[in-house]
Amino acid sequence: MIVNNNNGLILMRNDHLHERNWRNDDCYKLVFSPYGQSEYQLSQGDISIGQNEFFIFNPNIDHKQLKATKEKFLVEIQPSLLKETAQQLGFKMAEPEFSLLSYRHAQIHQWTSFIREFLMINKDSNPMSNQLFLENSLAQLSILMLQYGSGSHQNQFPKIISKQTIHHVLDALKDSYQEDWTLDQMSMVAGMSKYQFAHFFKEEIGISPYSWLQLYRLFKSQQPLIYTDHSVLTIALEHGFNSVSSYNHLFKKIYHKTPTQFRSIHGK
Repeated sequence: MIVNNNNGLILMRNDHLHERNWRNDDCYKLVFSPYGQSEYQLSQGDISIGQNEFFIFNPNIDHKQLKATKEKFLVEIQPSLLKETAQQLGFKMAEPEFSLLSYRHAQIHQWTSFIREFLMINKDSNPMSNQLFLENSLAQLSILMLQYGSGSHQNQFPKIISKQTIHHVLDALKDSYQEDWTLDQMSMVAGMSKYQFAHFFKEEIGISPYSWLQLYRLFKSQQPLIYTDHSVLTIALEHGFNSVSSYNHLFKKIYHKTPTQFRSIHGK
């Protein structure tokens, strides 16, 4: 099933789930994996999207679908709509570059679940009603992508609703993210053994505690990288990284470019 208009489209299908041809689209593309792992190939490497996780492709990125589990669900949004939404929300960066990171977020999950259910129930409805529904849905998703999709427009890792135990740990990490946290210290805040905590955190958030902390540091560093002339070394050390090489390594993993390259593209 495909529903489309000038601002984008929603695609939901249960066939052609294995390897497809290379694509390069001039739109943002959100892929959600409702039943199991999906895999895509990029020129920079492969991307895996776990169950109930999402991933956002930036415009004009070469990519190829390798597989989808049971169902393929994706939404395309034209850059003009996302730019207009960003301006209305007051984001400094009207044309964000989303990170090459897949993860779970409750609000994205709720939106996709509602959309999928609506389309399945109303697949034989009046096409005009689906068009009106699509127009409003794409506007909603634009807001959600900007708020909960990690990327160059963010000054921290997107907020995640979590259980109280994890919430306490996240607050502590945010308050002193520059500190050299250990798993023992995190688990002490949680009041759990480090093995219980690591497992619980991964189940709740979708990534390990240390990975979350490193990502938080990276996104906190983006605004100084874009809007100041501080050296990359200074920014890396001020945001909790032990060395500029570890900062560069994570940046290349998340954006497939170095901080210097990122600054040259997005810097003012």
